[in-house]
Amino acid sequence: MKASMLALALALFGTTAMAETTINLDVLAAESGLSVRQVGMLFGAHGAYPEFKASYVQVKRKFTQSVGQQRYEALLAAYKAQQEGRKVAAAVARQAASGS
Repeated sequence: MKASMLALALALFGTTAMAETTINLDVLAAESGLSVRQVGMLFGAHGAYPEFKASYVQVKRKFTQSVGQQRYEALLAAYKAQQEGRKVAAAVARQAASGS
């Protein structure tokens, strides 16, 4: 009985710790000074961008300088989860939004 109640409590707690978050590339582009296409290259499928080999390193450097390395990693994780249809933990969503 206690085990089933504990499992139920953990399941309910886990549900409330999830958040629906959407990463908007337009907002990130405006914030970082890059184009939406450049931000899309960082977060999306690299093969769709012919300029990938020539400019990825410079674009990533500029983006991480403007938003910070930790926030970049949190945004990337949240964006990949969003693309896969998974929910993102609230802590990751907050870190991606604020950079803290």
